[in-house]
Amino acid sequence: MGNMYKNWEETKELISDIDVIVDGKFELEKRNLSLKFRGSENQRLIDVKKSIKQEKIIWADVENEIVAKAN
Repeated sequence: MGNMYKNWEETKELISDIDVIVDGKFELEKRNLSLKFRGSENQRLIDVKKSIKQEKIIWADVENEIVAKAN
């Protein structure tokens, strides 16, 4: 995940609370309201927990997951 994660305790603490990160800026011309957790088709989702464990970027597959409703 990079030197910042490995060397800075504050970064480890912050990232430990994150499941998914959106990678890429929102582009209005690529807007797609049917996408989960992002607004445009150019944006990708990084699975933070798996990426840390495997020490490489793992893309999240949320299109096939069931999102639990908050009670």
